[in-house]
Amino acid sequence: MDAKLKMDKEADIFKVLLAHWINHTGDHIDGYREWAEKLQGTSKDAVSREIFLAIDKMREAQKKIMEAKMRF
Repeated sequence: MDAKLKMDKEADIFKVLLAHWINHTGDHIDGYREWAEKLQGTSKDAVSREIFLAIDKMREAQKKIMEAKMRF
């Protein structure tokens, strides 16, 4: 396979991966939020707060991946 075609194919794969990562991160965030809410106000409230902080960081990461996809 010629180098240009290989690079085009890899670029197409990368675009699909970026979309997948964006969506998959959202799925994880939903699951984390579900558990953080279950733990909120219980004896594991500190754990809940840490999960909510992690969710915020994951949202930031998801935004950066979206920006990368737009620039690609």
